[in-house]
Amino acid sequence: MASVTKRGDTFRIMVSLGYGLDGKQIRKTTTFTPPKSVTGGKAKKLAEAYAHDFEKKCRGVSDLGENMRFHELAEWYYREIAPNVVRGITIYNQQLLIKLYALDEFGHLKLKDISTARLDELWNRLKRNGGHREYYALIDTGSIPIGARRETAKAVGVQESLMYRLTSGGRVNLASAEKIAAALEKKVKELFYLESEKGGLSAATVNRVKTAVSAIFNTAVRKGMMEKNPCANTTPPKIEYTKKPFLDASQCKRLLDILDEQDSPQLKTAITVLLYTGLRSGELLALRWDDMDFAKATISVNKTLTLLHGEYSFTPPKTKSSERMVKAPPEVMTLLKTHKVWQSERRLALGGAWENSGQVFTNEKGGFYNRTTLNQQFKRLLKKNGLPDLHIHDLRHANASLLINAGLPAKVVSEHLGHHNTQTTLNTYAHTFDETKAKAAEVISLALGK
Repeated sequence: MASVTKRGDTFRIMVSLGYGLDGKQIRKTTTFTPPKSVTGGKAKKLAEAYAHDFEKKCRGVSDLGENMRFHELAEWYYREIAPNVVRGITIYNQQLLIKLYALDEFGHLKLKDISTARLDELWNRLKRNGGHREYYALIDTGSIPIGARRETAKAVGVQESLMYRLTSGGRVNLASAEKIAAALEKKVKELFYLESEKGGLSAATVNRVKTAVSAIFNTAVRKGMMEKNPCANTTPPKIEYTKKPFLDASQCKRLLDILDEQDSPQLKTAITVLLYTGLRSGELLALRWDDMDFAKATISVNKTLTLLHGEYSFTPPKTKSSERMVKAPPEVMTLLKTHKVWQSERRLALGGAWENSGQVFTNEKGGFYNRTTLNQQFKRLLKKNGLPDLHIHDLRHANASLLINAGLPAKVVSEHLGHHNTQTTLNTYAHTFDETKAKAAEVISLALGK
């Protein structure tokens, strides 16, 4: 609301328009001189009416950000705001989406020129043909030896998972290809071949782009830099959710039998713990031995392992509710004890080469265990044994389904999984709860039927 201050025979009117990118408050001022014939009370009322119109004019023109361009707003948001409210890996992923799909489209535009209709056009264009991109794959995946992946990733400044994906036949963008080639003192064309891909983005990806863009505009609105978020009333393509495959009870039992025959004790332990506890893979790989209470048979989940820009770090769990104490069955605790003995023997065998990170699950030298590696090993195991092609995270789905089908209340399942609230659990596993309800109806029908 505009402030009105009497100064002699005139009134000073000031409108606050929030804060600029430099953190300073932005104000617009004017002076109102009432007619000499009016009383003091009437003069004040006229000044207030004038102030009201002046404020509407200021805000209607486009507030403080009328000449600010979107790329400036995005740079400010990721530099000053996002690090205080968003996880590092989320910032990385959102910035990537903004760079790929937003900056070229309207990064150069002034905020006043970015309308809801314009954004709707962008969502539809991305859905139709936004997937035209160029990728680079290694001519020879052996040009980066398996033992040099981690060191190369650090030297290049990219995530280790990217290096693993690349040396497994995956692809990278031009920027990453140039960094890798420079680190290896090669030309891009000597290491990589170009692949082009055309087609539209999935509805889910378009919605992620919209979420990333909207977060920037929402912050600008809260800070008084814009009057409204142009994303608010847009209509991105609808996501068609399909029922994901997961391991049923019989397949889970078969998986456990298969694990008993594995040569890798660590892979057996990691997958078994995930299946029995429903932990996220990042939570599993963040576990340290002091998180284990063998006397009480509990596992303390209090952090997650994150890989960003080639460096590992511990970050808080996904939500506050994700910090939890998981009760583990006896067979899991026995397996973990056996795993600890195996790890100790390996540490003694390697001597000074062992990194001694204190982690429950480690790489070959005792350092951090890469999440991508774990997922690839899991996928190879499923394929080799004729089981569905799933992601390592789907073991969490299997765990939840087993609990729900056993008749456990949604609240218990929610706390076990570390969900923010029970509604999250109900939404995520709606189809499983529906199947359980159908079974309950059949049981009642059989019990009371003639």
